[in-house]
Amino acid sequence: MRNSKNLALLPILFLLVISAARAQIVSTQQQSILTAEAGPESAKINRNRGQKILKKVKENLEKNYYDKNFKGIDLEATYEAARKQIEKLDANWQIFRVIAQYVMQFDDSHTRFYPPSRSVSVEYGFRLQMIGNTCFVVDVTKGSDAEKKGLKVGDIVAGIHQYNPNRENLWKIRYILYALDPLQKINVFVLNDDKTERKLEIEAAIKSMEERREEAKKRSKEFEPYKCHEVSPELIACRLESFLVDKSDINKMMKEIEGHEKLVLDLRGNGGGYVEIEEYLTGHFFDRDVKIGDFVTQKETTERIAKTRGDKAYDGELVVLIDSETGSAAEVFSRVIQIEKRGKVIGDTSAGAVMTGVSIGSTIQRGSGDLMTLTVFGMSVTVADLIMSDGKRLEKAGVTPDVAIGPSGPALLNRADPILAYAINEFGGAMTSEEAGELHFLIPKQETETEDQEEEQ
Repeated sequence: MRNSKNLALLPILFLLVISAARAQIVSTQQQSILTAEAGPESAKINRNRGQKILKKVKENLEKNYYDKNFKGIDLEATYEAARKQIEKLDANWQIFRVIAQYVMQFDDSHTRFYPPSRSVSVEYGFRLQMIGNTCFVVDVTKGSDAEKKGLKVGDIVAGIHQYNPNRENLWKIRYILYALDPLQKINVFVLNDDKTERKLEIEAAIKSMEERREEAKKRSKEFEPYKCHEVSPELIACRLESFLVDKSDINKMMKEIEGHEKLVLDLRGNGGGYVEIEEYLTGHFFDRDVKIGDFVTQKETTERIAKTRGDKAYDGELVVLIDSETGSAAEVFSRVIQIEKRGKVIGDTSAGAVMTGVSIGSTIQRGSGDLMTLTVFGMSVTVADLIMSDGKRLEKAGVTPDVAIGPSGPALLNRADPILAYAINEFGGAMTSEEAGELHFLIPKQETETEDQEEEQ
């Protein structure tokens, strides 16, 4: 077994030096795509640019972070330590890791540093998801090296390099492997039926920025805000893909739901979105205004209230489906339904990523005129916390379902959907897991899709 690392407390030189545990499982060919050597002149430029980026990151945190006490972190002392560390480094890939660590000390799901875009990115050919306390492969790209090496949907992943994925660190592993430290090859440890492990060395596919842009355009054109399936005149099942939609999309979905006495609302994989849309949807399920919780920022605490839609509100029975990738606004909606005893929540514990974050783009300028160059980088910052109306926080806790149920490995492999089938049968419908799978409510996300975030009010 590998040594499990606490990714919440990454050392400042994380991955700069290969640990003894990693050295045993990583070949010398498994290099980051960032590890080009820097000459003396470029090293000086890199350090200067890194110091400017670090300073801007600190300013963004000071101005925007919701907790005026910064969780007890001495922002100035840790900034000074990071600044001194950068003085000793030459390459961008080293410097960016130091900056990332400065941000990750908050251990906050909505506060991250995104380095300047590089000319290429990686795809490893598979996607992971936590189901219960087990890390499953939920998608494998056709024709990828992962598929050629025998990785299958439904496989259980016990480790990636020396890291044992779990609910607390899977998002950090993704962040490291895609945004911070993309690798040409990775070792994946798959759990066999006899509880032994087999190691797969998987080669990444390298994608250009143009290829990524074209893929993003295609996904945008194919995006469906929601889909509904009428099981019977009394029962309908609807899947809401995201809260990054318009009110008109919510209105259209609710129009289809109208007239049905029972609703299964599927929020699995819904990473969240706009606070305004979350409140708007919530108002469709109550005949009165409902307090969602207290919105806590640097400057003040205010109540978040979902305004009822009055006679347009849906008054039928409700079941909400969630999983470990249900996040932010989708989690808040689900918990309000629970707290107010408006319906039942079924599935897996949600992501526990319930903060309000904003994306901030920044630029660093060097030179002037025709010789001027701009470095563009980004970060997300948590601008507000949310205390639910029951006085509790969902961050790092998630929504605990009323009925805990998840798919097995074979169900994933066969694209069956036992959770949707269970909910429909609970409402008096008749549907098998295989039939539910044919509705395609669970279409795997693209490998490199990032988590949605709530917007600032």
